[in-house]
Amino acid sequence: MTALIGASVLLIAASAIALVLGWVSANESAIWTSIVASVGAAVALALAFFRSRQEAVAVERRASAKEAEEAAKERTAAEQEATQEVVGIPDTKRFHRSECRYASSKGAQTMTKAAARKAGMRPCGICKP
Repeated sequence: MTALIGASVLLIAASAIALVLGWVSANESAIWTSIVASVGAAVALALAFFRSRQEAVAVERRASAKEAEEAAKERTAAEQEATQEVVGIPDTKRFHRSECRYASSKGAQTMTKAAARKAGMRPCGICKP
């Protein structure tokens, strides 16, 4: 794309020079050269525009695909939390994995991880459920 824009700038400069030379010397072929160079510059700029639009669409598609992937990961984590069984200890306001040494404490209750969080419990720092 940068090459197309650079080429169009050069064609515009060549067109301006040819136009001035054509007017000064009354040379018809220089004026026609100026016209052809102007048309070439317009074509190069149009191609650069359409390429930049294609690149913008591709970037947007990649960004939306990445957002969709992140949303799917968040849904998976939330679904896992809603179904994962933990052992909550109301006295300590902690929840544990069932195999944790603190899971057999007095008043232990089996619940989902989401329910434990809703009850204001925090995860155990040792078993890290």
